[in-house]
Amino acid sequence: MNWREKIRTELFNITIPGGYADKVPHREDILDCSLGTNPFGTSPRVKQKLKNLEIEIAKYPDVHYTELRNALSDYWGIEKDSIFFGYGSMGCFEKVNKFAIKNGAKVLGISPQYTRYISDVIVMGGIYESVLLKAENNFKIDIGEIINSMTSEHALFYLDNPHNPTGQLVALKEVEEIVEEAKRKGVLVLIDEAYGDFVDKKQSAINLNADNLIVLRSFSKGFGLASMRVGYAVIRNRELRELYKKVDLPFPITTTSEALAVAALRDQEFLEKSRKQIAAIKGRITHDLKKMFQIPETHPQTPIMLVGGEGDTYHYFLKRGVLTVPGSAFKPLDNSYVRLRVPKNEEELLRRLF
Repeated sequence: MNWREKIRTELFNITIPGGYADKVPHREDILDCSLGTNPFGTSPRVKQKLKNLEIEIAKYPDVHYTELRNALSDYWGIEKDSIFFGYGSMGCFEKVNKFAIKNGAKVLGISPQYTRYISDVIVMGGIYESVLLKAENNFKIDIGEIINSMTSEHALFYLDNPHNPTGQLVALKEVEEIVEEAKRKGVLVLIDEAYGDFVDKKQSAINLNADNLIVLRSFSKGFGLASMRVGYAVIRNRELRELYKKVDLPFPITTTSEALAVAALRDQEFLEKSRKQIAAIKGRITHDLKKMFQIPETHPQTPIMLVGGEGDTYHYFLKRGVLTVPGSAFKPLDNSYVRLRVPKNEEELLRRLF
């Protein structure tokens, strides 16, 4: 027996879809519309905080992250004990999967969907099943179909909302329907709101007080702190909290990350301005792209959208100096689709494409 026989077999069998910015040769003339960040960067208040930040680098962070936890508790009106941190929302769902996914566990989601969550389930020995979003229905998420597909055999249901890659938003009332049906069938619900800060916080599943619900958030997108890797999970159920603590590790984020996240959270003006600007730009882009491409269901304020055409849409954009995420990164799509993140200025994008 060698060491390979002692490793999870899932790791040898799974292929992680690529196709992000690191796969493309460096070009000076590229217009980057790939990774789903805030096209307007981050808050001026965050930049000022970074300039004046004094950190004792030799010390560990506050293990309780008191300042950020208090700020989030006030922001959402929730218990401090219900908030947990991770390196982005990915760091949080990895911990959830550690206690929720055992070998052979069935997880229900939709497809296409955020691929790295799916691969993490498979690596943990889980079986990922999905409700297919249909092109002929403009990739609209069908709540009724999700509820009908969910059974008591599922350990967990996962939904990224706003949805990646389309950018569409499932209304809170519909999310609540899913959570209630899942509770009747003994299923945990994991709502990944990585793009949630681009829409009104009244739409967040954090506003639901359900025992079978875990909600993930990230400072990487709307607040523009992608390099700081700050994510958090909100867990109302006390037993689920204890399970999360058992798989958690101390110091998941840095002192610098905490300080900048607090500064970002306090600048709601920047966030609201970003939403309005994104909506205006996305509206103009969508108007022109619809002349040549299919634009599936999407929310006006989320910066990402799915764009589909005939042939290789990914290379159509790339030949014109526009970098997107190819559809092949989101199974079962192919490169006739791309995920486009709206740029800061739509004129340059439209000039290149048309």
